[in-house]
Amino acid sequence: MEKENKKGISRRTFIKSMAVGAAGVAAAGALAGCGEKEPSTSGGAKAEKEARYSFEVPPEPIPAKNIKKTLEADVVVVGAGLSGLSAAVRAREKGAKVIVIEKGSSWTGRGGHFGVAESRVMKKMGIVNDKKEIARAWIAQCGNRANEELVWLFLNRSGEAMDWLLDKAEAANLTVGILDAYYKGPTYREYPGTHMFLGGPMMKEGKEPGQDVSLLLYNEAKRLGVEFYFKTPGEQLVKEGNRVVGVIAKAEDGYYRFNASKGVVLATGDIGGDKEMCEALAPLALKANGSQYYPVGQNTGDGHKMGLWVGGTFEDPPFAAVIHPQAFSWLSYFFLFVNQQGKRFMNEDTWVQAKSLGAMRQPGKGPWAFVIFDSKWPEEVAASLPIGGGMFWDSMGRLVGQKWTPDADRKTIEGYIEGGKIGWMADTIEELAGKIGVPAENLKATVERYNELARAKNDVDFGKRSELLTTIEKPPYYALKFGGALLVVTGGLNVDVKLRVLDKDHNPIPGLYAVGNVSGGLYGVDYPTTIPGNSHGRALTWGYLVGSTVMEG
Repeated sequence: MEKENKKGISRRTFIKSMAVGAAGVAAAGALAGCGEKEPSTSGGAKAEKEARYSFEVPPEPIPAKNIKKTLEADVVVVGAGLSGLSAAVRAREKGAKVIVIEKGSSWTGRGGHFGVAESRVMKKMGIVNDKKEIARAWIAQCGNRANEELVWLFLNRSGEAMDWLLDKAEAANLTVGILDAYYKGPTYREYPGTHMFLGGPMMKEGKEPGQDVSLLLYNEAKRLGVEFYFKTPGEQLVKEGNRVVGVIAKAEDGYYRFNASKGVVLATGDIGGDKEMCEALAPLALKANGSQYYPVGQNTGDGHKMGLWVGGTFEDPPFAAVIHPQAFSWLSYFFLFVNQQGKRFMNEDTWVQAKSLGAMRQPGKGPWAFVIFDSKWPEEVAASLPIGGGMFWDSMGRLVGQKWTPDADRKTIEGYIEGGKIGWMADTIEELAGKIGVPAENLKATVERYNELARAKNDVDFGKRSELLTTIEKPPYYALKFGGALLVVTGGLNVDVKLRVLDKDHNPIPGLYAVGNVSGGLYGVDYPTTIPGNSHGRALTWGYLVGSTVMEG
């Protein structure tokens, strides 16, 4: 279960309320695999001596005498999240005998946004994306470090995967809608394709709607005869020659060996819960206002490590991290941003990652900032949405065909003000400065300068579009505290277009696959919201594709 965010409201609560309205790590190639035979003393010592981090050192093989039970399957999936469940269901549909092992006590799911390039629901609504345009925007936003083959694999096959899921969702009476709250500006443009699945049993219990998708896939897997072993974390892969033939996991009563005649699919989530791995591979993740990764205590890079230990390689670090401005207020809009010195620091007309990273670079007691606006905000937000919008500006759950109203935001802001820790209201700018703890003379000067630029309709300081320059002059005045929270680290093992894990020579390791956030290559220096929710879309698509082809070997 997701814990309530002490610094604000949880993602679950917010989405629920709004929905209604090929280089590897140094020395990685030298690391020995975890096969049947124990590595020589000299080889193990050499690897440990060359390693810079503990996760680079393979553990000693688990002795055969310690294996309490051996089970046979065609496909073993390690992890029961979205990507693992998708892989398991699809592989079973293709005739495989499938076993899923999971570290936690149950399947997992989160969020509510599932972004893909196309689907039959979108086509029915007349929504057609230009894939070439999306690809160029995606690759640019990833700093030209994305594997373009994987980008195009996602763009060309994600619709197929979504249609597969839609059949199951509609049969389960889930309501499917397309999110309209995507950024419509010219530079950081986002594209429609974010699916939401509403009205399921998990959502009715007050949980995130994304959990209904995982529940749906889990129930389908059970119906098809997929076997699940919970509280059974995978610890070591088993190799025979160059092929991965199984995985050893630690159940509550001892070690089990799960043999996989066709393949092992790593679907263990990200590295967000392993501090050392983040320090080495995604240091920016540790600079956020805390972590909201899920499930708590489980995403410790287990699949990354197991893949590395058998000769797999990581994409070039630093890994991209999903850092969204939801650590405190879930509303930041496009109004004036000021740091803890009361000074403006960026063009506020931007996308979610930029807001988070911009605030994180500012001086002060922590990596946060404030958005300042006045009582005209309902009219100004409404006018901005056709040319801007996106998450934390528009509603997180406004679907195509629904009109934005300020009611939900007004209630949210009132709640923040009542709490007195992330939202404030005052009759003067000086009073507001005192409440948020910034120098009054600085904030007053900043607002005066901003009003001057707004009246001139020419932001010579940071270049905001003139149509989004609005004055701050009609009391009461408002301030909301915002800052980036880590959701997930989206980097991992190098894979090819069949999602096979690659070694240091870019050759696939037979029998080993990686999906979801264990796999790398789709992102780069930053996580793109080119299609909001594409991390979930990637998990769905990669799981579906692996399940479709794993029996081919």
